[in-house]
Amino acid sequence: MLVIKNRGETTANVFDEMGVYWAEIADKNQTEEQIQFLKSHLKPKGYVLDLACGTGRHSIPLSQQGFCMVGLDVSLKLLGIAKQRSSQLQVVRGDMQHLPFKAGAFADVVSVDTSFGYLPSKVDDRASLSEVRRVLFQRSIFVIDVFNRENLVLRFKEQNKSIKEKDYPSFFLQQKRTISGDGGWLCDSWTVRDKKDGMVRFFEHKVRLFGKDVLAGLLEEAGFAVEEVYGSYNGGKFSADSPRLIIVARVK
Repeated sequence: MLVIKNRGETTANVFDEMGVYWAEIADKNQTEEQIQFLKSHLKPKGYVLDLACGTGRHSIPLSQQGFCMVGLDVSLKLLGIAKQRSSQLQVVRGDMQHLPFKAGAFADVVSVDTSFGYLPSKVDDRASLSEVRRVLFQRSIFVIDVFNRENLVLRFKEQNKSIKEKDYPSFFLQQKRTISGDGGWLCDSWTVRDKKDGMVRFFEHKVRLFGKDVLAGLLEEAGFAVEEVYGSYNGGKFSADSPRLIIVARVK
């Protein structure tokens, strides 16, 4: 049995290495609910930037339903999958700290399913949010969706590790999940066993966790006004035990 390890030195590396495995994981993760939520908030006119679009699982159906989507991601492999799925989708490889677009290019920006929080420091997070503000025109909205830190801290207070096993079309997955002692990071360790060749691969990554006040504060600093805060994709009210932290912010 061949075993391959990836320690997740950078976000781009781990998702590039996972490739089609990550595509299958992401596709199963409430995609339809997320799309319906976005449709209820996006403008029908103007370009919409899907920040860290991955395989295009949101951008492609939204573009097919009349929205002018542009997907940006740092992972070349995930963008390749997106183009295989839809040759019509506009995708750009780039860093969210230095968006390759002119000021005021977009009517809306979306960052869905914890695509924000992979940068090394909060300074980098601030730079990224400032870039989002720069590429939006006046009164445009930014929808940002991340894990709810409070919910995870409460869950992992009872048990310090979560282990789940899942069956995907081309592989079996064991996911080991913990959070850092200060509650600042979510840490995942994935063991993937390919159904075709039996090969076992290990992947690790971590993502920064945000509380509502912290994320709202970062958005305010970047020039946004928080308009709505949700705890789920069905529009449920946010609370400490909500699974998601979804903020709809508007350019001041």
